[in-house]
Amino acid sequence: MTRPILTIALFASVLLSVLLQSADGAGADIGDHILQRDAATDQIPGLWLSDLFYRALSNFTLRRADGPACRRQSALYEEHLSNHTSWAVRMQESWDRYPVGLLSGNTYQMGVYDECVDIRYPLKGQYCLSEIKVIPPAGRDYSFKRTEDLDDFGNNHAWKTILGWADYQDQVPRNLFHLGICIPDGCSALDLQTSLQREFDEAFSPEQFKTVVRVDPIKCRVREDMYPYDTPYYVTWWIFFLLVLICCCATLHHLIRISYQQNTNENGEVPSTFLYEFSFIESIKTLLKFNKDDKMHLISTLKVMTMVFVLYGHKLFALFSNPISNPKFIENIYLNGPAIIVTGLNVVDPFFFFSGYIIYTSLSREFRKKKDESVWKTLSMPIIERIIRLLPTYCAMMAITAHIVPHIGDGPLWPLKSWEEAEICKNYWWTNLLFISNFFEVNHQCLLLSWYLSCDIQFFIIGVIVVYVYTKNTKYGIALLGTIIGLSISLPFIITLWTRRDGFDRFPLPSLLFMRNVFLLNESYRPSYMRATPFFGGLAMSFVVERLKEKKVKFSQTVVHGGTLAFFTFFFWLQFYGIVFYERNRPYYPLEHALHSTISHCTFTVLGIWLTMSYFTSGYGLLENLVHSRLVAIMGKLSYPIVLVNLNVMLTSQSSQRLPVHVSSRYVFEAYLYDLFMCYMAAIVLYLIVYEPFAKLTKNLLKGKVLSRRPKMEHRSKKQLPVKLLKKT
Repeated sequence: MTRPILTIALFASVLLSVLLQSADGAGADIGDHILQRDAATDQIPGLWLSDLFYRALSNFTLRRADGPACRRQSALYEEHLSNHTSWAVRMQESWDRYPVGLLSGNTYQMGVYDECVDIRYPLKGQYCLSEIKVIPPAGRDYSFKRTEDLDDFGNNHAWKTILGWADYQDQVPRNLFHLGICIPDGCSALDLQTSLQREFDEAFSPEQFKTVVRVDPIKCRVREDMYPYDTPYYVTWWIFFLLVLICCCATLHHLIRISYQQNTNENGEVPSTFLYEFSFIESIKTLLKFNKDDKMHLISTLKVMTMVFVLYGHKLFALFSNPISNPKFIENIYLNGPAIIVTGLNVVDPFFFFSGYIIYTSLSREFRKKKDESVWKTLSMPIIERIIRLLPTYCAMMAITAHIVPHIGDGPLWPLKSWEEAEICKNYWWTNLLFISNFFEVNHQCLLLSWYLSCDIQFFIIGVIVVYVYTKNTKYGIALLGTIIGLSISLPFIITLWTRRDGFDRFPLPSLLFMRNVFLLNESYRPSYMRATPFFGGLAMSFVVERLKEKKVKFSQTVVHGGTLAFFTFFFWLQFYGIVFYERNRPYYPLEHALHSTISHCTFTVLGIWLTMSYFTSGYGLLENLVHSRLVAIMGKLSYPIVLVNLNVMLTSQSSQRLPVHVSSRYVFEAYLYDLFMCYMAAIVLYLIVYEPFAKLTKNLLKGKVLSRRPKMEHRSKKQLPVKLLKKT
């Protein structure tokens, strides 16, 4: 018995000595780890963020508000809530006090908007969308290493996900929250902001954290439409009502004349009158007119293809600028692509290229004619005609945006999205009429896409001068165009290098809530002198194509298709290079940005040069069957109305949402198809009622045509005359 006991005792003593020796090293490591863990824990609140929110909001009322009316209604609310009166309970349960989904980026806790604003008696429910920013103590590092898997946060503390996931251009901030709250309508936005700030200070101060509460008055809504129904609103409706009435009467009269002519067996066209310029029959004929042999169908096809991509980008803008519950869908695009979405702000360059190409083909014949009129009149007439043709539709959209759109929607974000746009158009419409909106601050730009039309008209004016000089003296015209192209290439480089601005137009995710912020951050996006290369490249290409046709230069189909493949490859390589500018902590290289500011507007230009040169000199063989499509030709004629209506349609369809939407590829595609259809429907209405009637009218007026013309009877034989006329003869 003694031997086993001695053996066990000896083994225990040896084991104890080994453990004591290892404790000198390992014990120190364990102690250090515990100290580090405690130190790290000291920097992080003991309660989770949602619990802190609940601490501040569980019994929140405006009993201590500054406004007497607010305090009186709040007391009434508390009294009825204690008795569980239906309206008071509805007001209480219509908003959330315990936020959920914060780690996934669900920063919009919007509650139930309609339950709040539907309260009418004994007081009105008022829905306010507040903004709350959580700011940690200074000098503490909450950053963590993000992986490519946006669902993998490793062993990071949840607070680090909130506080470390901020201030990056490729992610939605997790420390900025939007909380919908239902309050009595006697309380102001300032009453709510002051009361909320007081409650959050009491809840977060023990944790040494700071919160900043902001309640914008425009984000407080009741059920009634609070936007004023002023005189311009009624005038706008009456103008459109009269236009529709005139078009309907003209169409009815036109239809009766056609029926009468068919019943009396009269041949020839129906006599044209001023009234028929507004006939839907004439406008639809123009829209459906199709010449299969017209070589310009390539430009229509490419414009439609570009427009489809532009509308897709605008739909993404509209989606991402409104509340979504899973922002990691967007963040994944920035992290893993497709790159074309985040590098595609130059997608409008093809429109400028085709405008430059068309201007020569449409004006050169007119300028080559010998006329007795002055040079000034020759140059000014095309410019005046183009501006007058654009203005009626342009003015119609400005009037709709300023006076009608604010009244046709509802929702927590509707005033923020529509009222500000309306006020901008009311104050700065004149910059659009002068086509100089691209030189004003983006916050003073009526219609988000008006910068495009301003650039287009500015390019057109210079292009008219270049075409005129070229038709009169080829050498001088080439020299002038070469100088302009040299300036259009060098100016972006010099300005970017000199001012050290970004040479890449980007979409910072935190700025997507307001689409104007994207234009505001990208200083080089709107000025015409920073993006003139495509237009004058297209103009130069029209000169080259004319010379190649004269010399009967043709390329083999192998060269045409092989070159197209090579140019597309080169185009995508240059286009996708911009993805490097989204890398975090990437140093600013002035030369790189200066070069990219120039090259980014040459990508579509170089591709367009090859496509137009190949098509108009050699053709694309069987692929040309894809170009000659009546549907595509119709869609091409609607390009200008589409440019004007698309953002209004998309923002209107998206900005009435009551809750954050869950975004997926399927949802985006289906929403895009719906808005694409609605955009073209709205464009057709605008085309038939405003664009085409006024385009014909201004064309006839400028060319001095008589508005009422008699039918040409001299070409009829007596056999073709009506029976009554034959008897008289």
